[in-house]
Amino acid sequence: MLHGTFGEDGTVQGLLETAGLPYVGADVLGSAVGMDKEVSKRLWLSAGLPVVDYISVNKEDIADENFHALARKIETRFGWPCFVKPACSGSSVGTSKVNHPDVLKAAILSALRWSERALVEAFVEAREIECAVLGNDRPVAFPPGEIVPSHEFYDYEAKYKDPKGASLLIPAPLSEETKNRIMSIALSAYKYASIKGMARVDFFVEKITGAVFLNELNTIPGFTAISMYPQMCMNGGLQYADLLDRLIELGLDQYKTRHTIEYDFSKA
Repeated sequence: MLHGTFGEDGTVQGLLETAGLPYVGADVLGSAVGMDKEVSKRLWLSAGLPVVDYISVNKEDIADENFHALARKIETRFGWPCFVKPACSGSSVGTSKVNHPDVLKAAILSALRWSERALVEAFVEAREIECAVLGNDRPVAFPPGEIVPSHEFYDYEAKYKDPKGASLLIPAPLSEETKNRIMSIALSAYKYASIKGMARVDFFVEKITGAVFLNELNTIPGFTAISMYPQMCMNGGLQYADLLDRLIELGLDQYKTRHTIEYDFSKA
């Protein structure tokens, strides 16, 4: 059985479904939703889930005749600093922390290298918390972990190039109330995004107020024995080998479910 996603956009899932092969993880719809940060935020907002305030931007918005109004809107709504990121990308590629309006346009152009839309988000002085979710129609969430970056924020360099780019705290040092709230929101975010199999749901917890915000959802989290997702599962009592067995079971269950659906209308 194949592991299902390349680039989290649903391309490989579509090929596997067409070929009639089972796979592990989100289907085409869930992968596309998880890949598109703006679409996932819209879904979560419609469900009343907490996300950081944002503005979606495209190339037309930064044309010379429009950019001044956009910059004024961002300054009024968010102030400085703010974050700019591609709507459809991963690993913090193209993401910038913007501390001054003079570098806003360059940051948006950098994000638009990787996606047709960019998101400008309010800056939150926050802890970065992650939660592992596992399952199909009845998913379960595991106690969250925390990433403590040594860089200004958890950027590509910290994730992949600097061996001391971040410390991982598993479990995260959170109150029982905050831990349970994060796990509950993670399950809701997972279901509203139509995810199957597994996902890592990422959060911000504001340092001063303790407010919890959904950040994004990763349908293909890192999966070495030292990666955050399996470590959170292991901390929650599910050992690595058992986690792999469970994922295979979930993939096969979804395969069986898909093959009970009729597509030939002549049989109606």
